[in-house]
Amino acid sequence: MDETSPGWQAELPDGWLVLTVDRLPAWMLGPWGATWVPTPTLCQLAAKGLCCDRLLVRSTAPADTLTELAEARLPLVGPQPAGPLAAAAARGWRVAVVTDVADQAAALTASPATPETVVVPPRQPRRTADSDETSGCGRVVSTAAAILERGDVDMLWCHLGSLGTAWDAPQACREACFDPDDPPPDDAAVIPDFPVAADTDPDRVMTARQVFAGELAHLDDWLDRLMGAARQRWQRFGLLFIGLRGLPLGLHGRVGPGDPEPAPYAELTQVPAVLIDPAGRQAAQRFGGLLLPADLGATLGELISGESVARPPAGSRVAGHSLVSLLAGDAAAWRAWGRDRVVSQSGGGRAITVAEWTLVQPTGAPPRLFAKPDDLFELADVADRSRDIAAALADCLADPGCQLAAWEKPLPKLLSLGDSADR
Repeated sequence: MDETSPGWQAELPDGWLVLTVDRLPAWMLGPWGATWVPTPTLCQLAAKGLCCDRLLVRSTAPADTLTELAEARLPLVGPQPAGPLAAAAARGWRVAVVTDVADQAAALTASPATPETVVVPPRQPRRTADSDETSGCGRVVSTAAAILERGDVDMLWCHLGSLGTAWDAPQACREACFDPDDPPPDDAAVIPDFPVAADTDPDRVMTARQVFAGELAHLDDWLDRLMGAARQRWQRFGLLFIGLRGLPLGLHGRVGPGDPEPAPYAELTQVPAVLIDPAGRQAAQRFGGLLLPADLGATLGELISGESVARPPAGSRVAGHSLVSLLAGDAAAWRAWGRDRVVSQSGGGRAITVAEWTLVQPTGAPPRLFAKPDDLFELADVADRSRDIAAALADCLADPGCQLAAWEKPLPKLLSLGDSADR
């Protein structure tokens, strides 16, 4: 379909629901393989939308990722596509932002859409909540649902930070993720934070994951309620559900956020995203190409406005690459225009990911190389067996221009071995 045709214009949505969640790693969710974690609502949404399998964040600072998503841009010179909030403002939409972390959401509240902003004061509970409504997640999402039920907003952006502040889902959610033979979980809401070494009790790590799974089940239940409110508000609407950064859960020597922050392994930088197109295109499909949050921001901008942005000329540094051509079924256009690398940075180092490989460079330690996308958990370091690949990636990482796309600064031929989107 020609995105500028009358048929495209007729598919403009009645509204958009965006849910951004801090500390949400992809590998702990059902649509990304964690079938033991009860997330039925998210699985249903994945069946209706496009799942992004290799969405990586450039920075583990959530405010940076929110800005990138909201403005569909990176801090690069050149023309920039319109982000979702600018597109909403151009349509005269009424926008509401609900969050429990105002500092992270500053990019949303200062947008040209001049949104109604509701900040739910965060808490630091010591124990699990007595009810669904009194948990950190419940207080934020119930507020968002109430705004939708008012019936006077066209775009609702709910940004949730409670997974990174306290694990206080009701005890029943936590207990449901433990086997009958397991010791019963306690009711502490403090997020565990400890190093994992060879002598660490594996049950301690598994307990942390099971408690976190209870938090995800609680979030999933509230996601179902929020979707119900959205269906009451709009006949046809779009949805973006996306994480902003993950959380170390024992794969690389740490459970919890850590101080200093760990190296940018995938458990920290690979985040989930489900995009539901209001026109129903690419339902129940998966995309395995490399993506940045800015790409999804550019996509939302086009879907909200109904205006397709032409491919910029060679040499421009446009940040957000819209997936609208992919939604329209033109996978070849995306492959020609898609990303060939993503560079990520945390307080503990840097990483570069290409179609077939990820090189993680922890601060003060030798680099580690992992085959992608097969080594999802980045457990098999092959740097000693693929020294030429490791050296080429290390050179790219050291190059200040390495974040530019292939049409500006091509990768060495050694690294251009394939396209994960074809897998």
